[in-house]
Amino acid sequence: MKLGKSLLLGSAAAFAVTVGAQAADLPVRKAAPVDYVRVCDWTGAGFFYIPGTDTCLQISGLIRVEGAFINNSRQFYPTATIGQATRLVAAGSIIPGRNEDTSGFFARGRLAADARTQTAYGTLRTYVRYQIDRLQGVYQGGGSAGGANTFANQGGNLAYLDKGFIQFAGITAGRVQSFFDFYADNYNYEGIANSDLSNNVFAYTYTGAGGFSATFAVEDHNQRNDGIGSVTGGTFGVASAAQYGGETIPDLVGQIRFDQAWGAAQLSAAYHQINTVAGAFAGTNGQGFASKDDDGFAVQGGIQLKLPMLAAGDDLWIQGAYQNGAYLYQDSVGYANAGFQSRFLGGFQHIDHDAIAIGVPGSTTGAYTLAKSEGFSVMAAINHYFTPNFHDVLFASYEQSSYGRAKNIDWTLGGLGDMSEYRIGNQFLWDPVKNLEFGVEVFYAHIDQTLAHNPGQAATALPVGISKNPDGFEARLRVERDF
Repeated sequence: MKLGKSLLLGSAAAFAVTVGAQAADLPVRKAAPVDYVRVCDWTGAGFFYIPGTDTCLQISGLIRVEGAFINNSRQFYPTATIGQATRLVAAGSIIPGRNEDTSGFFARGRLAADARTQTAYGTLRTYVRYQIDRLQGVYQGGGSAGGANTFANQGGNLAYLDKGFIQFAGITAGRVQSFFDFYADNYNYEGIANSDLSNNVFAYTYTGAGGFSATFAVEDHNQRNDGIGSVTGGTFGVASAAQYGGETIPDLVGQIRFDQAWGAAQLSAAYHQINTVAGAFAGTNGQGFASKDDDGFAVQGGIQLKLPMLAAGDDLWIQGAYQNGAYLYQDSVGYANAGFQSRFLGGFQHIDHDAIAIGVPGSTTGAYTLAKSEGFSVMAAINHYFTPNFHDVLFASYEQSSYGRAKNIDWTLGGLGDMSEYRIGNQFLWDPVKNLEFGVEVFYAHIDQTLAHNPGQAATALPVGISKNPDGFEARLRVERDF
């Protein structure tokens, strides 16, 4: 028995030694190396290589929170067709100031991704920025009966593609800041008279030496439509209100720009087709439509001067624009009484358009002519750092608009008089730590306008308590964190 146990234990030991020896001869499989995230050294701060690729990526975003107060006064909407979304109760209605929200809150979240790859043709860039807004009170149109609010996926609860484009070998395709724009409300919270619109575009940019670049862009036409007004009664009434027809020719935009150590300068020009239709009207051969086309255009020049001799980060912006039949290139807010998110000013509402349709007296075909908008705007803004953590921005704008023959038709029939407006504001900005800013903005605006009237007659009187030359005051508090 003892002999059997000894043979069994000896055989097991020999087998274990043999297996161990064979295992020692097998190759050892090493763990796969970790592909660590690497910082891109050719794109600037914040970019890293996507593991396993030669593409650099930057993730960024912000949270912005605002509160605003506006001293709303009585507002009156004329009986002319408005032609754009202004949250009207009804044409010709008076809205008492007490029925308007005077305060409100606004929250915005942004997430952006910027991907760049080096190629034989230069950098291939793809950029997307998604934005979510929550607007309440004065930010949601002012509240035509007070208490304007928003709920999930309604009204001012907005989620949308703010920017999204591809750039390659000088080509830009997608949603970007319009190539016409320059200052584009760079500092101010409330809108001043200047062009500031994102648009869907196809563009090509030539980049030369010394900071010179030239761009030609084809931009979406509808983004710049500011509506068509119509004379709705009297001798020059249009049989059926005119409006923009379907988009046919996109806006054509050209830009020449210089970027230097001292700042930047830019010249811009744009063509905007005014293609209108009115109908149906009772023509000699039954129901039909009338139409009228015209050409609008705009030009703009601007300069930015850096002022390091005053303090690091200081700069001055000056810009001017002229338009004929293309109002939103003069002032992208849309009409003189309006702010970015509210009606802002009370009194008589000067609802601007690209043109006013004026009927041909006695026409049996619904024929009409177009009195185009003509106007200009100028603006200036200066930013000064008193300390690295505290700076102040002073800004102002002035604009005028007129509509030719339309001022010789009473406003109750759809005529529109001349307008001039100035806006001035100041910001106090504190940056306690990097990428966190607290800002307070105070803002004042005033309109002077004439009431359109028939030749040789006094203009129809405005309702009691409605100002022809309204003004308004606004204050905003903003907190913003960028990352």
